[in-house]
Amino acid sequence: MSSTTKLVKIIADIAIFLEFTDEEQLDPDLAIEMMEQMAAELQLLSDDDRKNISQLFQSISSEYSEEKCNFVKELPESLGLI
Repeated sequence: MSSTTKLVKIIADIAIFLEFTDEEQLDPDLAIEMMEQMAAELQLLSDDDRKNISQLFQSISSEYSEEKCNFVKELPESLGLI
């Protein structure tokens, strides 16, 4: 696995944590704020990098269970990469 793919998987894992962690364990407002901050940083990447990352989200999505797989597939749009 390339370092870029590994970083995209880490981003996906963090996004899954923020989205699926029970609100008793994680403040929903803080989770949304973190997702927005992550999206803002990723949107600063070049068009080619955003396209590459979007493709990698699609590639790694199969490593997750069905609900999380769909979430990871939708991350490029949710994060404003496409």
